[in-house]
Amino acid sequence: MWQQRVFIGNMQRFVLVEIGPGTSAGDVLNIVDGQSALDRGAGSGGWMLWEVSQDFGMERPIRNFETLNDVCGAWNSDKTVNLLVIKKTLLAPLLSSKAMPSSSPTCSGYVQWEHKRGKWQKRWMELREHSLWLSKRDTGKDAQFLCSLNNFDAYYVTRVHKAPKPYVFSVKSTDSLTYFEDTSDYVHVFSCGESEGKNWLEKILLARSYVLYQERNVVSASNAAAAPSNSGAGALQRSGTRRRPAQPLVAVGAPKNDMMAPLSFEAPAGSLLSRR
Repeated sequence: MWQQRVFIGNMQRFVLVEIGPGTSAGDVLNIVDGQSALDRGAGSGGWMLWEVSQDFGMERPIRNFETLNDVCGAWNSDKTVNLLVIKKTLLAPLLSSKAMPSSSPTCSGYVQWEHKRGKWQKRWMELREHSLWLSKRDTGKDAQFLCSLNNFDAYYVTRVHKAPKPYVFSVKSTDSLTYFEDTSDYVHVFSCGESEGKNWLEKILLARSYVLYQERNVVSASNAAAAPSNSGAGALQRSGTRRRPAQPLVAVGAPKNDMMAPLSFEAPAGSLLSRR
């Protein structure tokens, strides 16, 4: 357990919330709402907890079923620049558990990709199989894998970027930066038109929601069903000590007479056993 500052609306007001390994973003909203810190209460709708990644100049909404231990555990412990803030967003209904898609969303289109700092390339991007792929042409024949939404999520870019298009968004790893040898693989920045950018952001957020739902519900349920129960008829039980049976397991008959040596035995003449 640790105490975490949770800002409300802006950086001027915050509350302290005790967070444990299983505390979710929804739990934090309920705790803060219980302190009457939210205007008109969480029931008015639209409130979400946000991760503000100030070390990269990005932020994203945290789904109510995400655990904060995973979110804060990926932060750089040497820098205390990242923070949590509660604010209203139009994405709240889209990212609720009730709006979970039945399959992973897909999307495709041309974007400007920052392949190096300040260097942009036009690429055809595809979102399929909850992964992002880049290719030079819309045929997709030369598509190269960029990242998987198993450990990447969509972020708004809040830091000013010199980009060829007006709308800038990114996908960043939800793991710690220490796992990456090349920091350029940790975050990918894109730019495009505003309507296209918002569509990309929503589709990637939804695809990430689908992955999280599969991991936390479908996979967990399968593992629980496969695990042996500790009680009931199907439980493993230690075998008790068995008594030796009163009768032999195999009936052994009396020895046959023809297999017994005669009581009076006379060795043949000339034999080594003959009497001398």
